[in-house]
Amino acid sequence: MPVIPAATLTRERKIALSKGLHYVYTGNVNDATGGSTYCPDCGEQVIERDWYKIGRWNLDEHGQSVSYGQGIAGTFDRHAGYWGAKRIPVRLSFSPKAP
Repeated sequence: MPVIPAATLTRERKIALSKGLHYVYTGNVNDATGGSTYCPDCGEQVIERDWYKIGRWNLDEHGQSVSYGQGIAGTFDRHAGYWGAKRIPVRLSFSPKAP
């Protein structure tokens, strides 16, 4: 599989954001800006990510921006966890909705 240059991922992220998508990440490259989460209303950085390191964490346990109050899509803890520079396996499962 060919390697996609980081500049291409950054350019595509900018295009997606300009089309109205809110949560677009470059992924798999060292890009703290493109890997972080921003408030879709005010543009404030609410989760700072640099590879596997979490820096700024400006969300409450309800996924609301602490300074702005805007909700961010997802499920969040009150405080960021610490994983360091290592991978953690994640198991995802499908749960059909009850009728």
